[in-house]
Amino acid sequence: MSSPASLEERIEKLIAQLEQMKKMLEGIALDEMCEAKAYRDMAKACRDEHAKWELFLIAFDSIVHREIAWALMRAITSTIMFARDLLLYKPGPEEAKRVLEMVETHISMEKLAQSSYEDLVPLAEPGTTLRKLLELLVEEEKKHARLAESVIKRLKSKTGETQ
Repeated sequence: MSSPASLEERIEKLIAQLEQMKKMLEGIALDEMCEAKAYRDMAKACRDEHAKWELFLIAFDSIVHREIAWALMRAITSTIMFARDLLLYKPGPEEAKRVLEMVETHISMEKLAQSSYEDLVPLAEPGTTLRKLLELLVEEEKKHARLAESVIKRLKSKTGETQ
């Protein structure tokens, strides 16, 4: 049985995967750009209202897909920069208590973000990428709150504090 990978090994592996994803996403974004334009043109030329609506929805989703691909490329670039910085930074012991306090504060921010996304969900057209993305973001904020609570528990157990 192999030992678990170190934080550095895990981050280096993630960076390599993110670099590969970034290259692939550029092609996807360009494809979605072409798709969005094609479906937009088809919707404009279509005379049947039902078909026009469905072509519009495909164009709308393609626009969202295109922008998600570009945004993911930017997010991946930022994440790679942060990961490399994380490997270089060595925190001092005085920062431990501050981290615990900050994580405790941020749990409420995760819950506020969750509520904000929940308010947006009903505004998005059902079945669209936008609606699914907003629903996903609600779940992501719930996950962040759970992870933050786990971090608090772990940090408190290391310092001997009770919950």
